[in-house]
Amino acid sequence: MADPLSIAASVVGLVATAGKICAALTGLVSTVVDAPQSARDILVAVSKMRPVLEMVQELVDSISALPSNRKMLVRLDHVAITFSNCILTLSEIESLVPLNPDDGVLRRLKWSRLRNEQKVSRLLPRLES
Repeated sequence: MADPLSIAASVVGLVATAGKICAALTGLVSTVVDAPQSARDILVAVSKMRPVLEMVQELVDSISALPSNRKMLVRLDHVAITFSNCILTLSEIESLVPLNPDDGVLRRLKWSRLRNEQKVSRLLPRLES
């Protein structure tokens, strides 16, 4: 079984990374006229993901207090695998997102390079799953 502390640390890291991505994309979408649809799509997906991560954090934090028959229903090793894949996907997205808010016009150019658009199209289904 996976270690609840390492899962809890992963969740905290995921929430922080999701927050950075949301902040950067919110800035991009709100300040750039005709922001790429892919930026909007990733923003929506990551925004929906944050409350789910916070709920899982609550579960991991309280799992020790659950009765043993209920603990057995929660497979932390499956949760750990899911979070590992989520970490990889968010890391890839983070590498594509212009995180510096002072970039101005360069923000759109950095995001909308064709190579990035193709990567985002590939990453969005992974993130949603």
